[in-house]
Amino acid sequence: MACARAGMPVLVPPLVAIVVGLHFLPLAVVFEQPRLRVPAALLIAAGISGLAVWLANGPDGTVRFVVGLIAALSLWGMAIWTVTGAAPDAARAVRE
Repeated sequence: MACARAGMPVLVPPLVAIVVGLHFLPLAVVFEQPRLRVPAALLIAAGISGLAVWLANGPDGTVRFVVGLIAALSLWGMAIWTVTGAAPDAARAVRE
């Protein structure tokens, strides 16, 4: 709301990426999953990259594209990593 009221809605995606990335850090501890630090770092990097594009006077569409692409790739990568990491455990449980 603050970004919209300030006339800078372009800052919403970078700030959301940073906040969501920061939320992954305590989740890594709570769920005892240190690998959640990876998407945390990547989402924070996505937000910072978007802010860097904005500070360099890049077009709003480019800011959204940079943040969206990095965030999507990091989350899809994490999903694939999780599924492929869980698959051997499931196969082992079936054999036992």
